[in-house]
Amino acid sequence: MLRATVLSEGCRMARVGSAAMSAAIFTLMATTALRADVTADQVWQAWSKQYTAYGYQVAVGDSARSGDTLTQRDVRLTHQAEGSDFSMTIPELHLRELGDGTVEVTVAEKISAEANSAVEGQTPLQMAIDITQANAVTIVSGTPDQLSYHVTAPEMVIDMDQTTAGGQTEVPVKVWMSLSGIDGTYQVTSSGGQHESSDVAVAGLKMTASGADPETNGTFNMDASLVNLKMRSDVTMPEDADLENLGAALAKGLRMDASGTYGATTFTVDASAEEGPTGLSGGAQSGSFSMTLAPEGMKYTATGEGATIEAKTAQVPVPLSATLDRADFELSFPLKGSDAPQPFTGRIGLDGLGLSDQVWKMVDAQGLLPHDPATLVVDLAGTARPTMDLFSPEAAQAQMPPVEVNSLEVKRLQLTLAGADLSGQGAVTFDNSQGTPMPLGAVDLKLAGANKLMDSLVKMGMMPQDQVMFARMMLGLYAIPAGDDLMTSKIEFKEGGKILANGQQIQ
Repeated sequence: MLRATVLSEGCRMARVGSAAMSAAIFTLMATTALRADVTADQVWQAWSKQYTAYGYQVAVGDSARSGDTLTQRDVRLTHQAEGSDFSMTIPELHLRELGDGTVEVTVAEKISAEANSAVEGQTPLQMAIDITQANAVTIVSGTPDQLSYHVTAPEMVIDMDQTTAGGQTEVPVKVWMSLSGIDGTYQVTSSGGQHESSDVAVAGLKMTASGADPETNGTFNMDASLVNLKMRSDVTMPEDADLENLGAALAKGLRMDASGTYGATTFTVDASAEEGPTGLSGGAQSGSFSMTLAPEGMKYTATGEGATIEAKTAQVPVPLSATLDRADFELSFPLKGSDAPQPFTGRIGLDGLGLSDQVWKMVDAQGLLPHDPATLVVDLAGTARPTMDLFSPEAAQAQMPPVEVNSLEVKRLQLTLAGADLSGQGAVTFDNSQGTPMPLGAVDLKLAGANKLMDSLVKMGMMPQDQVMFARMMLGLYAIPAGDDLMTSKIEFKEGGKILANGQQIQ
Protein backbone atom coordinates (compact mmCIF):
# COMPACT_ATOMS: atom_id res chain seq x y z
CA MET A 1 0.00 0.00 0.00
CA LEU A 2 1.10 3.55 -0.63
CA ARG A 3 2.51 4.93 2.58
CA ALA A 4 0.05 7.00 4.59
CA THR A 5 2.62 9.78 4.89
CA VAL A 6 1.99 10.85 1.31
CA LEU A 7 -1.68 11.54 1.93
CA SER A 8 -1.40 12.74 5.52
CA GLU A 9 1.37 15.23 4.77
CA GLY A 10 -0.52 16.40 1.70
CA CYS A 11 -3.64 16.97 3.76
CA ARG A 12 -1.64 18.85 6.37
CA MET A 13 -0.27 21.28 3.81
CA ALA A 14 -3.66 21.64 2.16
CA ARG A 15 -4.90 22.96 5.48
CA VAL A 16 -2.06 25.48 5.88
CA GLY A 17 -3.60 28.91 5.55
CA SER A 18 -6.77 27.43 4.00
CA ALA A 19 -9.12 29.67 5.97
CA ALA A 20 -6.94 32.67 5.24
CA MET A 21 -6.70 31.89 1.51
CA SER A 22 -10.46 31.28 1.23
CA ALA A 23 -11.22 34.62 2.86
CA ALA A 24 -8.79 36.39 0.55
CA ILE A 25 -10.06 34.79 -2.66
CA PHE A 26 -13.74 35.30 -2.00
CA THR A 27 -13.19 38.87 -0.86
CA LEU A 28 -11.26 39.59 -4.04
CA MET A 29 -13.81 37.77 -6.20
CA ALA A 30 -16.80 38.61 -4.21
CA THR A 31 -23.97 41.86 -4.73
CA THR A 32 -27.02 43.32 -4.51
CA ALA A 33 -27.27 46.99 -5.40
CA LEU A 34 -27.72 49.20 -2.35
CA ARG A 35 -28.57 52.55 -3.91
CA ALA A 36 -25.87 54.76 -2.37
CA ASP A 37 -22.64 56.13 -3.74
CA VAL A 38 -19.33 54.48 -2.95
CA THR A 39 -15.91 55.48 -4.29
CA ALA A 40 -12.91 53.37 -5.28
CA ASP A 41 -10.89 54.72 -2.34
CA GLN A 42 -13.66 53.83 0.11
CA VAL A 43 -13.86 50.30 -1.27
CA TRP A 44 -10.12 49.81 -0.87
CA GLN A 45 -10.13 51.20 2.67
CA ALA A 46 -13.00 48.89 3.61
CA TRP A 47 -11.15 45.89 2.16
CA SER A 48 -7.98 46.74 4.06
CA LYS A 49 -10.01 46.91 7.26
CA GLN A 50 -11.65 43.58 6.50
CA TYR A 51 -8.32 41.84 5.81
CA THR A 52 -6.93 43.20 9.08
CA ALA A 53 -9.95 41.83 10.95
CA TYR A 54 -9.01 38.36 9.67
CA GLY A 55 -5.43 38.70 10.89
CA TYR A 56 -3.79 39.83 7.62
CA GLN A 57 -1.04 42.36 7.18
CA VAL A 58 -1.59 44.45 4.05
CA ALA A 59 1.22 46.09 2.06
CA VAL A 60 0.96 47.96 -1.27
CA GLY A 61 3.96 48.47 -3.54
CA ASP A 62 2.47 51.37 -5.50
CA SER A 63 -0.86 53.20 -5.50
CA ALA A 64 -1.93 55.45 -8.40
CA ARG A 65 -5.10 57.33 -9.31
CA SER A 66 -5.93 58.06 -12.96
CA GLY A 67 -9.32 59.62 -13.63
CA ASP A 68 -12.04 57.31 -12.35
CA THR A 69 -9.68 54.39 -11.65
CA LEU A 70 -7.61 53.56 -8.58
CA THR A 71 -4.81 51.06 -9.31
CA GLN A 72 -2.99 49.18 -6.56
CA ARG A 73 0.16 47.35 -7.62
CA ASP A 74 2.11 44.60 -5.89
CA VAL A 75 -0.47 44.13 -3.15
CA ARG A 76 0.84 41.67 -0.58
CA LEU A 77 -1.34 39.97 2.02
CA THR A 78 0.36 37.96 4.76
CA HIS A 79 -1.10 35.85 7.53
CA GLN A 80 0.79 34.04 10.28
CA ALA A 81 -0.38 31.42 12.75
CA GLU A 82 1.43 29.10 15.12
CA GLY A 83 3.60 26.81 13.03
CA SER A 84 2.46 28.14 9.65
CA ASP A 85 2.29 31.23 7.46
CA PHE A 86 0.52 32.27 4.27
CA SER A 87 1.19 35.08 1.80
CA MET A 88 -0.53 36.21 -1.40
CA THR A 89 0.76 38.67 -4.00
CA ILE A 90 -1.57 40.47 -6.42
CA PRO A 91 0.38 42.21 -9.22
CA GLU A 92 -2.44 44.63 -10.07
CA LEU A 93 -5.85 45.51 -8.69
CA HIS A 94 -8.07 48.00 -10.56
CA LEU A 95 -11.02 49.77 -8.94
CA ARG A 96 -13.01 51.80 -11.50
CA GLU A 97 -15.88 54.12 -10.57
CA LEU A 98 -18.73 53.53 -13.03
CA GLY A 99 -20.46 56.86 -12.47
CA ASP A 100 -23.63 55.41 -10.97
CA GLY A 101 -22.36 55.06 -7.41
CA THR A 102 -20.84 51.61 -7.99
CA VAL A 103 -17.26 50.42 -8.45
CA GLU A 104 -16.01 47.76 -10.86
CA VAL A 105 -13.10 45.69 -9.59
CA THR A 106 -10.78 43.59 -11.74
CA VAL A 107 -7.55 41.87 -10.76
CA ALA A 108 -4.49 40.61 -12.58
CA GLU A 109 -4.95 37.43 -14.54
CA LYS A 110 -2.44 35.56 -12.35
CA ILE A 111 -2.10 35.74 -8.55
CA SER A 112 0.62 33.89 -6.64
CA ALA A 113 0.63 32.67 -3.06
CA GLU A 114 2.79 30.59 -0.76
CA ALA A 115 2.06 28.55 2.38
CA ASN A 116 4.64 27.18 4.80
CA SER A 117 4.30 24.75 7.68
CA ALA A 118 6.95 24.23 10.34
CA VAL A 119 5.23 22.20 13.06
CA GLU A 120 7.60 20.81 15.66
CA GLY A 121 8.34 17.13 15.14
CA GLN A 122 7.06 17.10 11.55
CA THR A 123 8.74 17.62 8.19
CA PRO A 124 8.70 21.32 7.22
CA LEU A 125 6.56 21.77 4.13
CA GLN A 126 6.20 24.47 1.51
CA MET A 127 3.39 24.93 -0.99
CA ALA A 128 3.49 27.25 -4.00
CA ILE A 129 0.06 28.36 -5.21
CA ASP A 130 -0.89 29.99 -8.53
CA ILE A 131 -4.40 31.36 -9.07
CA THR A 132 -5.33 32.12 -12.67
CA GLN A 133 -8.52 33.75 -13.90
CA ALA A 134 -9.65 35.85 -16.85
CA ASN A 135 -12.63 38.16 -17.34
CA ALA A 136 -13.65 38.00 -13.68
CA VAL A 137 -15.61 41.12 -12.70
CA THR A 138 -16.85 42.32 -9.32
CA ILE A 139 -19.33 45.16 -8.94
CA VAL A 140 -19.27 46.88 -5.55
CA SER A 141 -22.13 49.02 -4.28
CA GLY A 142 -23.49 50.41 -1.03
CA THR A 143 -21.71 52.50 1.56
CA PRO A 144 -18.31 52.06 3.25
CA ASP A 145 -20.03 50.55 6.30
CA GLN A 146 -22.34 48.33 4.24
CA LEU A 147 -20.70 47.09 1.06
CA SER A 148 -22.27 44.63 -1.33
CA TYR A 149 -20.47 42.67 -4.06
CA HIS A 150 -21.59 40.76 -7.11
CA VAL A 151 -18.98 38.53 -8.73
CA THR A 152 -19.04 36.72 -12.03
CA ALA A 153 -16.13 34.65 -13.27
CA PRO A 154 -16.08 32.23 -16.22
CA GLU A 155 -13.31 30.15 -14.64
CA MET A 156 -10.76 30.19 -11.83
CA VAL A 157 -7.83 27.75 -11.85
CA ILE A 158 -5.74 27.00 -8.75
CA ASP A 159 -2.39 25.19 -9.05
CA MET A 160 -0.71 23.95 -5.85
CA ASP A 161 2.75 22.41 -5.78
CA GLN A 162 3.99 21.06 -2.45
CA THR A 163 7.57 20.18 -1.54
CA THR A 164 9.51 19.91 1.68
CA ALA A 165 11.23 23.09 2.81
CA GLY A 166 14.65 23.65 1.30
CA GLY A 167 13.69 22.33 -2.14
CA GLN A 168 13.73 18.66 -1.18
CA THR A 169 11.11 16.32 -2.66
CA GLU A 170 10.53 13.70 0.02
CA VAL A 171 6.76 14.03 -0.15
CA PRO A 172 5.87 15.88 -3.36
CA VAL A 173 2.17 16.57 -3.93
CA LYS A 174 0.60 18.45 -6.83
CA VAL A 175 -3.02 19.63 -6.84
CA TRP A 176 -4.90 21.31 -9.70
CA MET A 177 -8.41 22.71 -9.28
CA SER A 178 -10.76 24.46 -11.69
CA LEU A 179 -13.97 26.28 -10.71
CA SER A 180 -16.21 27.31 -13.60
CA GLY A 181 -19.35 29.40 -13.90
CA ILE A 182 -18.89 31.34 -10.64
CA ASP A 183 -21.78 33.68 -9.80
CA GLY A 184 -22.40 35.01 -6.33
CA THR A 185 -23.17 37.79 -3.92
CA TYR A 186 -21.27 38.86 -0.84
CA GLN A 187 -22.30 41.51 1.70
CA VAL A 188 -20.22 43.07 4.50
CA THR A 189 -21.61 45.31 7.22
CA SER A 190 -19.09 47.01 9.51
CA SER A 191 -20.58 48.24 12.76
CA GLY A 192 -19.29 47.08 16.15
CA GLY A 193 -17.38 44.35 14.34
CA GLN A 194 -18.30 42.79 11.01
CA HIS A 195 -21.26 40.85 9.68
CA GLU A 196 -20.76 38.99 6.43
CA SER A 197 -23.13 36.94 4.31
CA SER A 198 -22.63 35.23 0.97
CA ASP A 199 -24.57 33.25 -1.60
CA VAL A 200 -22.34 31.67 -4.25
CA ALA A 201 -23.03 29.22 -7.07
CA VAL A 202 -20.36 27.27 -8.96
CA ALA A 203 -21.48 25.44 -12.08
CA GLY A 204 -18.61 22.95 -12.06
CA LEU A 205 -15.54 21.94 -10.08
CA LYS A 206 -12.73 19.69 -11.31
CA MET A 207 -9.68 18.58 -9.37
CA THR A 208 -6.63 16.43 -9.96
CA ALA A 209 -3.94 15.46 -7.44
CA SER A 210 -0.79 13.37 -7.57
CA GLY A 211 1.92 12.40 -5.13
CA ALA A 212 4.88 10.09 -4.64
CA ASP A 213 6.95 8.56 -1.88
CA PRO A 214 10.55 7.93 -3.01
CA GLU A 215 11.21 5.58 -0.07
CA THR A 216 8.65 3.03 -1.29
CA ASN A 217 8.34 4.07 -4.96
CA GLY A 218 4.62 4.43 -4.28
CA THR A 219 2.55 6.93 -6.25
CA PHE A 220 -1.06 8.04 -6.44
CA ASN A 221 -3.17 9.97 -8.94
CA MET A 222 -6.66 11.30 -8.27
CA ASP A 223 -9.34 12.91 -10.43
CA ALA A 224 -12.59 14.32 -9.05
CA SER A 225 -15.45 16.42 -10.33
CA LEU A 226 -18.60 18.03 -8.97
CA VAL A 227 -21.43 20.04 -10.54
CA ASN A 228 -24.02 22.54 -9.36
CA LEU A 229 -22.36 23.57 -6.09
CA LYS A 230 -24.33 26.17 -4.11
CA MET A 231 -23.05 27.62 -0.85
CA ARG A 232 -24.40 30.12 1.66
CA SER A 233 -22.71 31.57 4.69
CA ASP A 234 -23.41 34.04 7.47
CA VAL A 235 -20.62 35.20 9.79
CA THR A 236 -20.70 37.63 12.71
CA MET A 237 -17.19 38.74 13.71
CA PRO A 238 -17.18 40.76 16.95
CA GLU A 239 -14.85 43.73 17.24
CA ASP A 240 -11.30 42.78 18.29
CA ALA A 241 -12.08 39.06 17.85
CA ASP A 242 -9.16 36.91 16.69
CA LEU A 243 -9.82 33.65 14.85
CA GLU A 244 -6.45 32.35 16.00
CA ASN A 245 -7.91 32.35 19.52
CA LEU A 246 -11.19 30.63 18.79
CA GLY A 247 -12.26 30.32 22.41
CA ALA A 248 -11.88 34.03 23.07
CA ALA A 249 -13.61 34.89 19.79
CA LEU A 250 -16.58 32.68 20.70
CA ALA A 251 -16.74 34.28 24.13
CA LYS A 252 -17.04 37.68 22.42
CA GLY A 253 -19.92 36.45 20.23
CA LEU A 254 -18.38 34.91 17.09
CA ARG A 255 -21.00 33.07 15.05
CA MET A 256 -20.51 31.16 11.80
CA ASP A 257 -23.27 29.51 9.76
CA ALA A 258 -22.62 27.77 6.44
CA SER A 259 -24.62 25.42 4.26
CA GLY A 260 -24.49 24.03 0.77
CA THR A 261 -25.81 21.56 -1.76
CA TYR A 262 -24.19 19.88 -4.74
CA GLY A 263 -25.13 17.69 -7.68
CA ALA A 264 -23.42 14.73 -9.26
CA THR A 265 -19.88 13.89 -8.12
CA THR A 266 -17.29 11.50 -9.52
CA PHE A 267 -13.82 10.42 -8.44
CA THR A 268 -11.05 8.01 -9.43
CA VAL A 269 -7.90 7.14 -7.49
CA ASP A 270 -5.05 5.05 -8.89
CA ALA A 271 -2.17 4.06 -6.61
CA SER A 272 0.87 1.90 -7.09
CA ALA A 273 3.03 0.22 -4.45
CA GLU A 274 5.18 -2.86 -3.99
CA GLU A 275 2.02 -4.96 -3.47
CA GLY A 276 0.75 -3.93 -6.90
CA PRO A 277 -1.66 -1.34 -8.31
CA THR A 278 -4.89 -0.33 -6.61
CA GLY A 279 -7.78 1.58 -8.11
CA LEU A 280 -10.86 3.23 -6.62
CA SER A 281 -13.68 4.96 -8.45
CA GLY A 282 -17.18 6.10 -7.65
CA GLY A 283 -19.46 9.04 -7.12
CA ALA A 284 -22.81 10.21 -5.85
CA GLN A 285 -25.98 11.72 -7.27
CA SER A 286 -26.25 14.63 -4.84
CA GLY A 287 -25.49 15.80 -1.33
CA SER A 288 -25.74 18.59 1.20
CA PHE A 289 -23.99 19.92 4.30
CA SER A 290 -24.45 22.54 7.01
CA MET A 291 -22.34 23.84 9.86
CA THR A 292 -22.98 26.17 12.78
CA LEU A 293 -20.39 27.40 15.28
CA ALA A 294 -21.62 29.77 17.98
CA PRO A 295 -20.94 30.57 21.65
CA GLU A 296 -23.74 28.26 22.77
CA GLY A 297 -22.72 25.26 20.67
CA MET A 298 -21.79 23.64 17.38
CA LYS A 299 -23.72 21.57 14.86
CA TYR A 300 -22.69 19.73 11.69
CA THR A 301 -24.87 17.77 9.29
CA ALA A 302 -24.16 16.05 5.97
CA THR A 303 -26.17 13.90 3.57
CA GLY A 304 -25.41 11.98 0.39
CA GLU A 305 -27.68 10.26 -2.12
CA GLY A 306 -27.03 7.48 -4.62
CA ALA A 307 -23.37 6.70 -3.89
CA THR A 308 -21.35 4.07 -5.77
CA ILE A 309 -17.81 2.78 -5.30
CA GLU A 310 -15.67 0.25 -7.18
CA ALA A 311 -12.28 -1.12 -6.13
CA LYS A 312 -9.63 -2.96 -8.12
CA THR A 313 -6.58 -4.55 -6.51
CA ALA A 314 -3.75 -6.78 -7.66
CA GLN A 315 -4.81 -9.43 -5.13
CA VAL A 316 -8.42 -9.70 -6.41
CA PRO A 317 -8.91 -10.52 -10.09
CA VAL A 318 -12.39 -8.95 -10.44
CA PRO A 319 -13.67 -5.45 -9.58
CA LEU A 320 -15.47 -5.14 -6.23
CA SER A 321 -18.31 -2.65 -6.06
CA ALA A 322 -21.00 -1.41 -3.69
CA THR A 323 -23.90 1.04 -3.73
CA LEU A 324 -25.46 3.16 -1.00
CA ASP A 325 -28.91 4.70 -1.39
CA ARG A 326 -28.48 7.33 1.31
CA ALA A 327 -26.03 8.37 4.01
CA ASP A 328 -26.61 11.01 6.66
CA PHE A 329 -24.64 12.32 9.62
CA GLU A 330 -25.48 14.77 12.39
CA LEU A 331 -23.61 15.98 15.45
CA SER A 332 -24.51 18.84 17.77
CA PHE A 333 -23.04 19.66 21.14
CA PRO A 334 -23.01 22.56 23.64
CA LEU A 335 -19.76 24.49 24.01
CA LYS A 336 -20.40 27.07 26.70
CA GLY A 337 -19.88 26.30 30.39
CA SER A 338 -23.22 26.12 32.14
CA ASP A 339 -24.92 25.22 35.42
CA ALA A 340 -27.81 23.59 33.56
CA PRO A 341 -27.78 20.61 31.14
CA GLN A 342 -27.92 21.46 27.43
CA PRO A 343 -29.17 19.26 24.55
CA PHE A 344 -26.90 17.31 22.20
CA THR A 345 -27.55 14.96 19.27
CA GLY A 346 -25.62 12.35 17.33
CA ARG A 347 -26.74 10.34 14.32
CA ILE A 348 -25.26 8.22 11.59
CA GLY A 349 -27.39 6.50 8.98
CA LEU A 350 -26.46 4.19 6.11
CA ASP A 351 -29.53 3.08 4.15
CA GLY A 352 -29.52 0.61 1.27
CA LEU A 353 -25.90 -0.56 1.38
CA GLY A 354 -25.70 -3.15 -1.39
CA LEU A 355 -22.81 -5.32 -2.55
CA SER A 356 -22.23 -6.40 -6.15
CA ASP A 357 -22.69 -9.99 -7.30
CA GLN A 358 -18.90 -10.36 -7.56
CA VAL A 359 -18.51 -9.54 -3.87
CA TRP A 360 -21.27 -11.94 -2.83
CA LYS A 361 -19.76 -14.72 -4.93
CA MET A 362 -16.52 -14.31 -3.02
CA VAL A 363 -18.08 -14.47 0.46
CA ASP A 364 -21.19 -16.57 -0.26
CA ALA A 365 -20.57 -18.79 -3.27
CA GLN A 366 -23.34 -21.20 -2.20
CA GLY A 367 -25.97 -18.48 -1.90
CA LEU A 368 -26.80 -19.34 1.72
CA LEU A 369 -27.25 -15.75 2.86
CA PRO A 370 -29.90 -13.20 1.85
CA HIS A 371 -28.29 -10.57 -0.37
CA ASP A 372 -30.64 -7.75 0.57
CA PRO A 373 -29.11 -4.27 1.11
CA ALA A 374 -27.87 -3.58 4.63
CA THR A 375 -28.93 -0.76 6.93
CA LEU A 376 -27.16 0.87 9.86
CA VAL A 377 -28.81 3.60 11.95
CA VAL A 378 -27.61 4.98 15.29
CA ASP A 379 -29.77 7.93 16.39
CA LEU A 380 -28.97 9.46 19.78
CA ALA A 381 -30.09 12.51 21.74
CA GLY A 382 -29.50 13.70 25.27
CA THR A 383 -28.34 16.44 27.57
CA ALA A 384 -24.88 17.36 28.81
CA ARG A 385 -23.37 20.10 30.93
CA PRO A 386 -19.99 21.56 29.98
CA THR A 387 -18.27 22.49 33.24
CA MET A 388 -16.33 25.22 31.39
CA ASP A 389 -16.12 26.70 27.91
CA LEU A 390 -14.84 23.82 25.78
CA PHE A 391 -12.61 26.03 23.61
CA SER A 392 -11.02 27.76 26.59
CA PRO A 393 -7.35 27.26 27.62
CA GLU A 394 -8.59 25.74 30.89
CA ALA A 395 -10.51 23.04 29.00
CA ALA A 396 -7.42 22.22 26.91
CA GLN A 397 -5.40 21.63 30.09
CA ALA A 398 -8.12 19.76 32.02
CA GLN A 399 -7.11 16.29 33.25
CA MET A 400 -10.66 14.95 32.89
CA PRO A 401 -13.22 15.68 30.14
CA PRO A 402 -14.87 18.98 31.20
CA VAL A 403 -18.35 17.63 30.41
CA GLU A 404 -21.04 15.87 32.44
CA VAL A 405 -23.49 13.71 30.51
CA ASN A 406 -26.88 13.99 32.20
CA SER A 407 -29.15 11.92 29.97
CA LEU A 408 -29.02 9.77 26.85
CA GLU A 409 -31.89 8.64 24.64
CA VAL A 410 -31.44 5.88 22.09
CA LYS A 411 -34.05 7.09 19.63
CA ARG A 412 -33.26 4.37 17.11
CA LEU A 413 -30.71 1.60 16.84
CA GLN A 414 -30.88 -0.70 13.83
CA LEU A 415 -28.47 -3.02 12.06
CA THR A 416 -29.87 -5.13 9.23
CA LEU A 417 -27.35 -7.44 7.56
CA ALA A 418 -27.47 -10.80 5.79
CA GLY A 419 -30.97 -11.62 7.02
CA ALA A 420 -30.42 -10.63 10.68
CA ASP A 421 -31.99 -7.54 12.21
CA LEU A 422 -30.96 -5.92 15.49
CA SER A 423 -33.07 -2.99 16.69
CA GLY A 424 -33.45 -1.09 19.92
CA GLN A 425 -34.50 2.05 21.75
CA GLY A 426 -34.46 3.35 25.29
CA ALA A 427 -33.34 6.12 27.62
CA VAL A 428 -31.12 6.54 30.66
CA THR A 429 -30.22 9.38 33.01
CA PHE A 430 -26.90 9.76 34.81
CA ASP A 431 -26.23 10.57 38.45
CA ASN A 432 -22.93 12.50 38.50
CA SER A 433 -22.95 13.31 42.22
CA GLN A 434 -20.47 10.51 43.08
CA GLY A 435 -17.86 11.48 40.49
CA THR A 436 -18.43 8.37 38.37
CA PRO A 437 -21.62 8.68 36.25
CA MET A 438 -24.24 6.13 37.39
CA PRO A 439 -26.86 5.30 34.74
CA LEU A 440 -30.57 4.88 35.56
CA GLY A 441 -33.04 3.70 32.93
CA ALA A 442 -33.60 0.94 30.39
CA VAL A 443 -32.90 -0.06 26.79
CA ASP A 444 -35.12 -2.51 24.88
CA LEU A 445 -33.46 -4.67 22.22
CA LYS A 446 -34.87 -7.01 19.57
CA LEU A 447 -32.88 -9.51 17.47
CA ALA A 448 -34.38 -11.43 14.54
CA GLY A 449 -32.75 -14.00 12.26
CA ALA A 450 -29.63 -14.54 14.39
CA ASN A 451 -29.86 -18.34 14.58
CA LYS A 452 -30.36 -18.73 10.85
CA LEU A 453 -27.41 -16.44 10.16
CA MET A 454 -25.13 -18.40 12.49
CA ASP A 455 -26.18 -21.73 10.93
CA SER A 456 -25.37 -20.33 7.48
CA LEU A 457 -21.98 -19.05 8.63
CA VAL A 458 -21.13 -22.51 9.97
CA LYS A 459 -22.06 -24.14 6.64
CA MET A 460 -19.90 -21.59 4.85
CA GLY A 461 -16.95 -22.37 7.10
CA MET A 462 -16.76 -18.79 8.35
CA MET A 463 -17.76 -19.53 11.96
CA PRO A 464 -16.66 -22.57 14.05
CA GLN A 465 -19.38 -24.63 15.73
CA ASP A 466 -17.99 -24.01 19.22
CA GLN A 467 -18.26 -20.25 18.72
CA VAL A 468 -21.89 -20.67 17.66
CA MET A 469 -22.61 -22.67 20.81
CA PHE A 470 -21.03 -19.97 22.97
CA ALA A 471 -22.99 -17.20 21.17
CA ARG A 472 -26.27 -19.08 21.69
CA MET A 473 -25.45 -19.63 25.34
CA MET A 474 -24.93 -15.89 25.80
CA LEU A 475 -28.19 -15.14 24.01
CA GLY A 476 -29.93 -17.56 26.35
CA LEU A 477 -28.57 -15.66 29.34
CA TYR A 478 -29.40 -12.14 28.18
CA ALA A 479 -32.40 -12.59 25.86
CA ILE A 480 -35.75 -14.38 25.84
CA PRO A 481 -37.50 -16.08 22.86
CA ALA A 482 -40.37 -14.06 21.41
CA GLY A 483 -41.20 -15.99 18.22
CA ASP A 484 -39.63 -17.85 15.32
CA ASP A 485 -35.92 -16.92 15.47
CA LEU A 486 -36.85 -13.76 17.36
CA MET A 487 -35.41 -12.72 20.72
CA THR A 488 -35.89 -9.69 22.94
CA SER A 489 -33.98 -8.26 25.85
CA LYS A 490 -34.62 -5.48 28.33
CA ILE A 491 -31.42 -4.08 29.84
CA GLU A 492 -32.15 -2.07 33.00
CA PHE A 493 -29.81 0.20 34.96
CA LYS A 494 -30.75 0.46 38.63
CA GLU A 495 -29.67 2.34 41.76
CA GLY A 496 -26.31 1.35 43.15
CA GLY A 497 -24.86 0.42 39.76
CA LYS A 498 -26.99 -2.70 39.30
CA ILE A 499 -27.60 -3.93 35.75
CA LEU A 500 -30.40 -6.38 34.94
CA ALA A 501 -31.21 -8.29 31.76
CA ASN A 502 -34.86 -9.32 31.62
CA GLY A 503 -35.03 -8.98 35.41
CA GLN A 504 -31.89 -11.06 36.06
CA GLN A 505 -29.00 -9.22 37.67
CA ILE A 506 -25.78 -9.39 35.63
CA GLN A 507 -23.86 -6.77 37.61
